[in-house]
Amino acid sequence: MRVLAIDYGRVRIGLAITDMNQTIAYPFKTVNAVNNFEKTSQNLLDAIKDNIDEIEKIIIGLPLLLKGGFSNMTNEVTEFVKIFKTKTNIPIELLDERLSSIEAERHLKENLKLNRKKRSKKIDPIAATILLQNFLNLN
Repeated sequence: MRVLAIDYGRVRIGLAITDMNQTIAYPFKTVNAVNNFEKTSQNLLDAIKDNIDEIEKIIIGLPLLLKGGFSNMTNEVTEFVKIFKTKTNIPIELLDERLSSIEAERHLKENLKLNRKKRSKKIDPIAATILLQNFLNLN
C-alpha cells in the first residue's frame, strides 16, 4: 500500500506518493485549487482516482509559523482538511511542513538549475515529496 502527501496551496496543490513498500517518496501530480474547498477536494480525488485503492494514508502539510504558531494559512489548511475528510474514508494525518517549500525551491534551483518560471511549475509536487519523505523518515 502507498501513502499520499498533499502540499496544499491556494493556487496549486502538490502531490507526492510512495512506492508500494513505503520507502521512497516520488513527485506525483499538481492539482489546481479553486476558491471552494468542496471543489478542490473533488479535484484532488479526481487526480488520484486511478491509485485510490492503493492509498492507505494521506499526509497533509500543516504550514506552521517558524516558532510553531498558527497563521492564516494554517487555519485555511485546517478548514480544508475538515471538508476533505468528509469526501474520503482514507485516514488523513497532518504533518508540520515548515520550510518544505523553501527546501524544494533550493533543490530545484541548485540541483536542477531551473529558472524561476520553470521552478514555479515544479515546486508543489517537490515540496509534497519532501513532506512525504520526512514522514517516511519518522516512521
